[in-house]
Amino acid sequence: MPAASDSRSGRLRYERLLVALRIWLVRLAFYFGRLLPVRQRVVLATAHLDHIQGNLAAIRDEVDRREPPIGLTVLAYRAQPNLIGLLRGALNALVAGYHLARARIFVVDDYFFPIYVVRPRRGTTIVQVWHACGAFKRFGLSIGDRSFGASATLTRMVRIHSNYDVCLASSEETAGCYAEAFGQPLDRFVWTLGIPRTDILLRQPQASETRQRVRQQYGLPEGRRVVLYAPTFRGDRTYDAAHPAGLDLDLLRRELGGDHSLLLRQHPFVRSRQPLDELSDFVVDVSDHPDVNELMLASDVLVTDYSSVIFEFALLGRPIVLFAPDHAAYERERGFYFDYRTEGPGPVFETSADVAGYIRASDFDAARVEAFSRRWFTVADGRAAERFVDRLVVPALDGRWAGPDSLR
Repeated sequence: MPAASDSRSGRLRYERLLVALRIWLVRLAFYFGRLLPVRQRVVLATAHLDHIQGNLAAIRDEVDRREPPIGLTVLAYRAQPNLIGLLRGALNALVAGYHLARARIFVVDDYFFPIYVVRPRRGTTIVQVWHACGAFKRFGLSIGDRSFGASATLTRMVRIHSNYDVCLASSEETAGCYAEAFGQPLDRFVWTLGIPRTDILLRQPQASETRQRVRQQYGLPEGRRVVLYAPTFRGDRTYDAAHPAGLDLDLLRRELGGDHSLLLRQHPFVRSRQPLDELSDFVVDVSDHPDVNELMLASDVLVTDYSSVIFEFALLGRPIVLFAPDHAAYERERGFYFDYRTEGPGPVFETSADVAGYIRASDFDAARVEAFSRRWFTVADGRAAERFVDRLVVPALDGRWAGPDSLR
């Protein structure tokens, strides 16, 4: 027992040391940056992937279209639990701290440590756009007492999800859930701009052209119904994420293969790949495709478990199937913001045979999908990124932005 206690004490000391070091590095670079003037520049930052996607990518593309040009910097890195990862993390802490001190607008799409350990400079606007729509799985301060939540050491030393000037949400109901998760007042949230990552789904004729291009890219025959299987990951940390077990792709091939194709989209956090050679005439691994929304456009049915892709896919009005054999355990561990079985956009199944049977029967409930979409989206018209730049970025760069109330 004493040995176990000593080991735990040692881990806690090591964790506190790492947090303290990261704080010191961010503040060192931030205070150096404060010696220089604020730049008329937008910074888009993420700390969960080595590239930006979703909302940040949509905002980047809109900014790039503007004339005169708007200065833009992208910061993207993913934590790694090894020595190289620690060294890279130290460098990224310095880089982020410096840009945080000098940017006029700093936009993030997830938890971003440097923001929480400084006092933001006057004249800088910090925006949280989050990386998903709606409110599904509990996160942030909503799960602080669970294994997936932030460590107690971190939350004692750092006021996470602080210093946001404005946060995007897809609806007022979503904003209430996010306010709890971020520990922020509801008046910091805006749900009248829309969510930039949904624009690709709703803008025509681009959406139809994207559907056709992606189906051709993966050799999906005309006349086949395309099923997108896009589950979320399992594991307490992003760096040890695993693909969920359970869905029998061979059974689905036997039951559906004649007139269906399945696109397998593993979560971006999952590094390993499933062997699919024997299923190549039915399953296409699209895990490396850069934009999941493009895959949604190419698909006719979504099968997932607890992924927030249900919100975007619902905007298309297409069938959604929830495969969740571990539903009870997942709810105990992570929890949801709504009743998973009765308030979701589609039926919940616990066996692969039931999933295959439901898809084969084609007895889909379109009204349920539409009601779900209306509940979680206040504005969805394909112009969210345009509004974000027009009503937030441009006024903030010009010194005219008057806070969240000006966006309602």
